Amino acid sequence: MNTTLIDYGIHEEDSYIRAHVCPIVKIIYVFKTQEVIKVLDKYPEVPGRQPGISFPTAMGRLVPPNDIFDIRPLYWNSYPWWESFNENDSTEKKGKLAVLVVTSIMKIGRFPLWFDAKEVEDINIDIQGTDIIVCGKWKIQVKCDFRAGPKELGGTGNLFIQTKECNPLGKH
Repeated sequence: MNTTLIDYGIHEEDSYIRAHVCPIVKIIYVFKTQEVIKVLDKYPEVPGRQPGISFPTAMGRLVPPNDIFDIRPLYWNSYPWWESFNENDSTEKKGKLAVLVVTSIMKIGRFPLWFDAKEVEDINIDIQGTDIIVCGKWKIQVKCDFRAGPKELGGTGNLFIQTKECNPLGKH
């Protein structure tokens, strides 16, 4: 059984954008990965656990969403996907549901994507009907941050930003 915490979290991932799906408060927080890394060291590391495991399976930092520059909270509290989440489900199942929520929001055009845009300077391209060229890098890490979000809605007041983990159940 794997019980040793190793560096595995926000510093090791290759993402540009993070989405923390928060079922208790029915909010999805979207932000640039580098923006949370900038403030991460201000907060102490705390342990995290998986259901059914008696020892810490992760370490992370509790970061208030408002401390992350340009964070985008998405409020989809009336959508029925929230009923699919159960806090007692496996980490694997909750993660898959979180990815489903994010891809659903992307498909309807409601997910924020940061990108570079420039006006077309080539007159031939302009005449053909293109005024703006858009370029972006969209590697997205999705986390089910079950109890995160505003305290007044039942959340912890913070996002859990993982820095270390072990995987005693061998789930991905």
